[in-house]
Amino acid sequence: MIAEKRAENKADTREKLILVAIKMFAEQGFSGVSMRNINTAAGTRNSSAVHYHFGSKMGIIEAVMEKLNEQLRPIFDQVTDALEERAAEGKLTAEDIAMAIQLPFWVLNCTPEYGRYAVKLSARLMLEANAELKELYNRYLEEPVGRIMNLMSRLQPNKNPHHLRFQIVHCFMATISGMSTIDLMDNTPLGDVRFEHNAEMMMVYVFHVARGLGCEKPDFGSFDMAFWSRFANYMQLNPEPEPQENCAPDSSPLPA
Repeated sequence: MIAEKRAENKADTREKLILVAIKMFAEQGFSGVSMRNINTAAGTRNSSAVHYHFGSKMGIIEAVMEKLNEQLRPIFDQVTDALEERAAEGKLTAEDIAMAIQLPFWVLNCTPEYGRYAVKLSARLMLEANAELKELYNRYLEEPVGRIMNLMSRLQPNKNPHHLRFQIVHCFMATISGMSTIDLMDNTPLGDVRFEHNAEMMMVYVFHVARGLGCEKPDFGSFDMAFWSRFANYMQLNPEPEPQENCAPDSSPLPA
């Protein structure tokens, strides 16, 4: 009985540390949060609790990603399984693909206690991740994104593969970053652009995205190059490469 109680307490402490880490990483970024910060915010009696349960800062980040994957992956699998059947029946549409990308993250966003922070954390991963974090992020999303890519390839087999890969990845990035800033929609340069019903907002976004995904071959002939050539000096600009800084997460253990 005592051993079971101890095991239960350890599991509760581990889960609490993960939830605190999700919120702190989402609000402060990965480099701005230390293992000690997480311990303090979680109110653990053991000052080395994060090191005890996860080994390192990267260890708790991996645990966070595993928790999010446990929620996201079954939804992605359920949706893509259904769409593969739909594709076999010849009923698949670009709107289906757009919704398949959005729906799992919307469910995550609506999860009580940590969902909104989890989506913001995902957005931070895209913006702040070093090579190690990118590898971790890609590891969890590679298969779901690949299945979406394969579905779209079946829908539009003649589409330029590079264009398609760019569009699919951009759809994922836009969905995550857009959902993470949804709270800002009440005060934009165009005023309050929120919807009374979230379902309507989702459908408007889906049809917006689907118009791009559904274009099998861009009609560059409709683009007035004669007009836009006057801005060619802007269009040909290239951004400077981002400085390579050592922003790897602190993985050193804390002193006991």
